[in-house]
Amino acid sequence: SRAERAEILSHNSQDATRSLAILGSQPEALLMAVLFAEARVHTYLAGPFEGSSERSLGRAWDEAQWLLSLHRKNGTIRQAADVRDLPLSDIEDIVVAGHATNQRETGDLERVVRDVAKNLQKNSNLTFTGLCRPGYTLETIGETVRKYSGLSIGSEVGLCYSPLLWNGEPLHAFRERPAIIAGIGDKAVSHVQDVFLRIFPTMTTTSKVNAAEAAGLFTPIYRDVVGALQLELANMCEGERVDYSDAIDLCKAFGLHNLGVPRTTPARDALASQIAISSNRNGWNSHLIRAARRVNEHAHTQILIMIKNALARCGRRMRHSRIAVLGLHGLRPSTGARHEPPQILQTLERRGAIVSLYPGEIPVASLNGLAESITVEKTISKAVQRANCALIALERPVETELNPQRLASEMTRPAAICDLTRVMEASNVERAGLFYTSIGRGSPEA
Repeated sequence: SRAERAEILSHNSQDATRSLAILGSQPEALLMAVLFAEARVHTYLAGPFEGSSERSLGRAWDEAQWLLSLHRKNGTIRQAADVRDLPLSDIEDIVVAGHATNQRETGDLERVVRDVAKNLQKNSNLTFTGLCRPGYTLETIGETVRKYSGLSIGSEVGLCYSPLLWNGEPLHAFRERPAIIAGIGDKAVSHVQDVFLRIFPTMTTTSKVNAAEAAGLFTPIYRDVVGALQLELANMCEGERVDYSDAIDLCKAFGLHNLGVPRTTPARDALASQIAISSNRNGWNSHLIRAARRVNEHAHTQILIMIKNALARCGRRMRHSRIAVLGLHGLRPSTGARHEPPQILQTLERRGAIVSLYPGEIPVASLNGLAESITVEKTISKAVQRANCALIALERPVETELNPQRLASEMTRPAAICDLTRVMEASNVERAGLFYTSIGRGSPEA
């Protein structure tokens, strides 16, 4: 029974010092749990997370799964499938990780808070981490805690907020990022700051919870808007026959360092834009943010147009053409803990293309729902054999295999390279006899 499972979890010899629980289904919950475990803080974790027997350095999610498996074995992390399986009445610090993005996620988040509040002990602290509209922590989380626990916020139980968002960066980069703790009551904020300093080296504290919630939205919204600006500038360059990379190099020399390679699809930053747009309670009309989201979401269509024009340059239509997709960087919407196949694969298949995939460092088993007709290869050379077009979405160059001469020898001629992440030198590709294009350089036209 659930009561028996909770009793087993609470009667471990290490549980006398196990006063921290992290709850939630978002990636941030797992990342925090393994970081606390690495800091030798015995931790409960409630969420649908799976361990891994293989270590993958540099990829935060894969490394976190490996660390979860490791710390479950040595007992530093005790994991449960549901929050109600934990002995919450014996836990001093509870962290709820989630994002109040849509109705389903908000409902799941508030259910977890209700379950926590029913078993909350006096003088404990609840910290909500994630993105939300300004006012959500006090008005919704705080009111739920007060209603279901019967305890007073501030005097009997501490309530804090931290705007954490993992956007795919390596685990060490997530850890080194400056963090914010906001809350009610100096004692609670100071205590939670001490707890979080075990995993984050820099902490800023404030009593202005609403301002911290707004600040949590601002940084990813800024990146999302800049990403849309990059795509718009790249489109302008294509129309004027200017190489976008040349313009950006001069732009950086002029002091505008925030511009770079256009992001091809919105990543988890889009969560902040979605929350900001949906939190329009006082008549504020977010024209710029809405426009930026439309531009970013249009990137999928831009990729298809690029591939279509590249194939036309080779005298081919998309139907029956062989297209190799090399890497998945920037192609997948990273909205949750599990990887999903990028939409571009499904679209190419529906349009009659013969698709092969080299997923790079991403495990194929984690791509749930990948069509059976898509051939997955372990090497770049195998994926591009007889291909008419190669769509490159690799985060970094693979020097041994991503060689223009080698690609040209494996691909059917004429063939084209669509370089989304600009890991290849255009002049080298063209000298090898392949057509080259990227966002902002000018898609080859039929």
